[in-house]
Amino acid sequence: MYGVQNAVAGLRRAEREVVAQLAGIRVALSALAGSSARTGGPGRPAGSKNKPAVRKRRRLSAKARAAISAAQKARWAKVKKSA
Repeated sequence: MYGVQNAVAGLRRAEREVVAQLAGIRVALSALAGSSARTGGPGRPAGSKNKPAVRKRRRLSAKARAAISAAQKARWAKVKKSA
């Protein structure tokens, strides 16, 4: 008689442990699922009023473009001459 009662008591103890582990797993899953939903990834939140800063283009003067072009042409001429 005591053998059956001990077995039932052991099974109930094991059941409580499994239920506690399952509760822990559910908490972990909800924390993981909730964390990605809260952050939403990089960038501004949806509906944000602030606009990204528009960078002004840096413009080269005609003189600077001509100097760069002349330098590049000189480099290519050197390569073609040695080949």
